[in-house]
Amino acid sequence: MSMALVQFDISMRIVMIVAPVAMYFMLLGLLNTRRNPQLLTGLQDFAMMTVVMSPLALGPVVYYLGSGLGVILASAAVLVGGVFLLAPRGRSWVIYNLPLKRSQAIVLDSLEAIGLPGQVTPAGVELPQGLGLVQFDSFPFLRNCSLRLVGGKGEIWSDFEVELARRLGEVEVEATPLATGLLLLATSMIVAPVVLMINHAPQIVRILSDLL
Repeated sequence: MSMALVQFDISMRIVMIVAPVAMYFMLLGLLNTRRNPQLLTGLQDFAMMTVVMSPLALGPVVYYLGSGLGVILASAAVLVGGVFLLAPRGRSWVIYNLPLKRSQAIVLDSLEAIGLPGQVTPAGVELPQGLGLVQFDSFPFLRNCSLRLVGGKGEIWSDFEVELARRLGEVEVEATPLATGLLLLATSMIVAPVVLMINHAPQIVRILSDLL
């Protein structure tokens, strides 16, 4: 194997590892630098992160088995199946760029606005007459909060989602230093592999020419 081919192989391996992680950091940074808190359903959040990180798992498969149509379709089918099987079930959301305490307060206000005044308990926010429970799971480092709604009728949670989204749209927040740092880190991680490939551009062009 020629030195140029070895360098090309190393460059592609680095890109396959670094690019998904960089995109993950980029998404987190973008979600946490918006003027308003961002509300995603549990399915949207899981699917987005799975698609972004999927090259870490599927990249080596395509790399070693080839980039034929069958391999690509099989990889895409595995990805879609994984999202379908592993995605969170039920009524769940993720609020980005808002601390837990403020998220709880807005959830309480949203429930009261639709006629369901809730009460904070160690288990979460309980609805009156045992109609349901809102469970919280916070990730302070990423400044996001996940909600899982247990019980209740479908129309209740549909109204709750609309009201919650409306109230979050009225809240203004500032970007945290961590979010800005994630964007800078993601940018540097994206630039580094590009620079690496540019440095080996002549060898890469020669290899591609030989392959064609």
